[in-house]
Amino acid sequence: MVLEEPDGFDGVWAVLAGDVAPGPARVWSREDQERLDELTGLVLDHCSRSHLAPTVFPALAVRIMNLLHEPDVESGRVVQLVGSDPAIAMQVLRIANSVLYHRGREVQDLRSAVLRIGLREVSGIAAGAAGRALFDQTLRLEYEVFGDRWNRLFQETMVVAFGASQAAFDLGLAHPGQVFLAGMFHDVGKTLALRALAALTVLGRVPPDLPEPVAEEVTERVHVPVGFALHRSWGLPARLEEICRDHHLPVPPEGPEHQDLHLLRAVEGIHRLVLDPQDGRRLGETRQSLQALRIDRRGAHRLHRILAGEAARVAVLFPG
Repeated sequence: MVLEEPDGFDGVWAVLAGDVAPGPARVWSREDQERLDELTGLVLDHCSRSHLAPTVFPALAVRIMNLLHEPDVESGRVVQLVGSDPAIAMQVLRIANSVLYHRGREVQDLRSAVLRIGLREVSGIAAGAAGRALFDQTLRLEYEVFGDRWNRLFQETMVVAFGASQAAFDLGLAHPGQVFLAGMFHDVGKTLALRALAALTVLGRVPPDLPEPVAEEVTERVHVPVGFALHRSWGLPARLEEICRDHHLPVPPEGPEHQDLHLLRAVEGIHRLVLDPQDGRRLGETRQSLQALRIDRRGAHRLHRILAGEAARVAVLFPG
């Protein structure tokens, strides 16, 4: 006899094990498909022409600016807060691996990047990125269009990044710092797609009442090529590029050197089912990666508990 878990894991595992079917996939009408194809083309074209980059979330920008103005601020606090934003983290990592600071070995995690370039440089990067987010009127208009969606995406990204990092540490799979960055960067294309949709809305090329499912479907369609193009243009570590490119492959590579990819897919898939047990869009990927990592029901329950703890942590660290 298997006792039911009081934390909701049984429902998640029932879907993963195939005992309960997820909800049916959304069926789009022919008219909807044509509209989606049109929007997808507009977003891809806008991203290509505008060379979009991720921007700091405005609420976090305020916290960073305030922190940097405190006297005798501790470096650890700055690193922690800077490390919570994909835009700033990406800038720090890129600069640490630039010719200006390169020391013959590529930096793969944020802590090493900060140590390499120094707190003063990191503070300058954070202040510049935060200031731009706060005072650039175009960015503020773009953010207001999909404000709720921005916040949800940020929260989901941080839970997955923290969860994957903690799971890597607990299970001895991959490097926790590197997996954390992979968790933040692998879906960065979604933020760029949202920026593009918002900008096109401001320009009047996309209706302001775009339904949420449509916006989500467009971001899902374009986020891999858009994110991978950004990674390549910024010259980020090759492994992060590969994860951005491969995290939705039907048949991803396996082996010890790809544990980070599979751990990220497994954590993200379980988190998606926690948010909505009816969402089966990543079910095949999740099962595949759990199998590649030889994670059974007990191990999946451990991941579920880690995610619950990190979700509570993120809610406290980044409210709203």
